Amino acid sequence: MKIVLVRHGRPDEDDSERPHDPPLRADGHAQAEAVAARLAQEGITRIVSSPMARAAQTAQPLARLLGLPVETIDGWAEADRHVARYRSTETLRALGEGEWRRFMADPIAYFGGDSASFRSAVLGALASTVEAGPANSSNAHVAVFTHGLPINVVLSHALGLERIVHFAPGYASMTRLRMLHTAAEPHAIGVASVNERGHLPPTPIH
Repeated sequence: MKIVLVRHGRPDEDDSERPHDPPLRADGHAQAEAVAARLAQEGITRIVSSPMARAAQTAQPLARLLGLPVETIDGWAEADRHVARYRSTETLRALGEGEWRRFMADPIAYFGGDSASFRSAVLGALASTVEAGPANSSNAHVAVFTHGLPINVVLSHALGLERIVHFAPGYASMTRLRMLHTAAEPHAIGVASVNERGHLPPTPIH
């Protein structure tokens, strides 16, 4: 089974109706369309999404192109799902070095969560994604629309890294995994790529 983890497109951080779980802004929708154009050519057989608006909206263009449903798996949600207001990593950096260090020291605790519980939920979502595949899953190719911290959890787990945060997935970036089934490691994960962004439109220069 092949899995491509897609980070959501850029959300509208200033949205007043859903400040805790904002929708995509205009360039985020363009990023979602670019993801769809690329993945529509790759034989995707299933689409999975976090329950959060920015991930679900990023999944929609691909679902329309392929005529596939979007399956929601709760564990793919971001650690900030219960905060009152979404803040991007760009905003957190702008709050100053002290705030950024506090975030990086334990991003899960920063949002009021527990690192062990969050890690368990993400890896449970990965297991559910794999186990829900067809009996012969060698040709399955699943697109999972999720967030930066869940992507970090999966990569850290696959690479045997102790800390959770090692990578900075860009908006609408793609990280590719291959589920490896061997006698020694029946649930091993191969990492094929991290933070692919060549499919995205150029970022405007302001």
